[in-house]
Amino acid sequence: MPAPKVADDYYAGAEKVVVHVTMEGDEKKYLGVLGNVSNYIKALDQTGKKTDAIIVMNGDGLGLLTTAKQVEMNADAKLPAKIAELKEKGVKFQVCYNTLTGRKIKFEDLYDAKAEDVIPSGVAEAGRLQSQGYQLLKP
Repeated sequence: MPAPKVADDYYAGAEKVVVHVTMEGDEKKYLGVLGNVSNYIKALDQTGKKTDAIIVMNGDGLGLLTTAKQVEMNADAKLPAKIAELKEKGVKFQVCYNTLTGRKIKFEDLYDAKAEDVIPSGVAEAGRLQSQGYQLLKP
């Protein structure tokens, strides 16, 4: 089946997106979330538009990075590679400081996280980004 034709204005205003990840999951579930982000970027690429995508994680959503860290040494693990692929495309991954401290999660237990990825509050950041024109995607 041929791919559908995409109208030029189909994705108008959709270049900025925040994906708010708060759910618990396993590698398969988190791969599904990241697959949606990847598909979103591909769809916009078809129109010549670039995406400014930010994944904000808080609460159980930090499992995305702790799970990736836990499985990174497994030969068949796909989650770390998918995170790296999206980062290569410019997707930012932001981590909630309140969740880190409240749940006593060690920073080194997060896959490929850097100090600049930590934000004060995931919920507040998702709201702030929406006020700046980001569209909210909730997996």
